[in-house]
Amino acid sequence: MRVPLLTIALLLSSWSLAAAENYPSQRITVIAPFAPGSGTDGVARIVFQRLSELLKTTIVIDNRVGANGALGATAAARSAPDGYTLLVGGTSTHAANPSMLKSIQYDPIADFVPISQFGLFPYFLIVDPSLPVKSVADLVALAKSKPGTLTFGYANALGQLSGEAFRRRAGIDIAAVPYRNSPQVVTDIIAQRVSMTFMDMAPAVSQVEAGQARAIATTNPARSSQFPDIPTMKEGGLAFINISAWSGLFAPKDTPPEVVAKLSEGVREVLAEPEIRSRLADIGFEAQWIGPADFARHVKDDIELWATTTKEAGIERQ
Repeated sequence: MRVPLLTIALLLSSWSLAAAENYPSQRITVIAPFAPGSGTDGVARIVFQRLSELLKTTIVIDNRVGANGALGATAAARSAPDGYTLLVGGTSTHAANPSMLKSIQYDPIADFVPISQFGLFPYFLIVDPSLPVKSVADLVALAKSKPGTLTFGYANALGQLSGEAFRRRAGIDIAAVPYRNSPQVVTDIIAQRVSMTFMDMAPAVSQVEAGQARAIATTNPARSSQFPDIPTMKEGGLAFINISAWSGLFAPKDTPPEVVAKLSEGVREVLAEPEIRSRLADIGFEAQWIGPADFARHVKDDIELWATTTKEAGIERQ
C-alpha cells in the first residue's frame, strides 16, 4: 500500500513538533573548534553554563582543534541534525576558511543552520613589552630599521590576515610564525620568542593587565568600550582594514526549525542577563545577539568581505 506524500509530510511535521516540545531530552555536545583558553572557548563556557540551566540539561564543550577551526566545523557538519551536536563557529570557520584554505570538508552556508550570533571580539595588536615601542608608528619604525628580524605569531585566520595586511600596508619585512592556538602565542610573546601578534583580548587580558604583554592598538574602526585607552590603528598612524572576530552558534543542516528557534531564544535570554554580559566583557567580548535570519545574512556578507580582504592582503589558499 502506497502512503500519500501529503500524509508522510504531515507525519514528519508532527514528529518535528513533538521532538521540539521534548527538546532537549538528553545531553547536548557543543563543539568548540579552538583550544581551551581561546576566546571562542571562553565565550562558549560562559554562555553554555547558563544555557544548560535554562534548558535543564547537561551541555558539554568538546574542543576539536586544528586547521583554522575547520576540523571542528567538519565534525559538526557531519553530525546528526537533531540539536544534540552544535558548533560554536565564528569568523574563521564561517567566513575566512573558504578564502584561506584550498579545500575544506564543509560548506559554511549549505551544511549549517545559523542559530544566533553571540557578539564580537575586538581585535588588538599586542607586542612583546621589551620592544622599545609604545605605538604603531614606533613599531613600524623599528621594523624598518631592522628588516627581517621581527616576527608576528598567529593561531587563526584573523591573526594571519591581520599580520599580512600590516606587513603590506606598513611596507615592512616581518616573518609569520604559525601556532596551534592563541594561548601558545601569548606564552611566546611573554618569553620574547615572537615580537607581536594580532588577536582578541581573551587569551591575553590578564597578561596585558599585568604588563607581561602590551596592547598598542585595536584593528577596529573605533576604540573598544572595554579597553578605551587603546587607540585604533588609524590613530596610531596606519590606515587599516576593519578586522573583528564574531562568534555564534550553528547546527547541522536539516535541524528542525523548532529546535533552532528554542536554542536561539535561550541564547537571547542568556545574553540579556547583566551578569553574563559582565563576565563576557571581562574577557574582552561584546555581547550582541542576532537571530537566525539576520545571522545567516551576516555570515553570507562576511564570506564575501573575506574574499576581498584576503586578496588585498596577498594571502594565497593553503
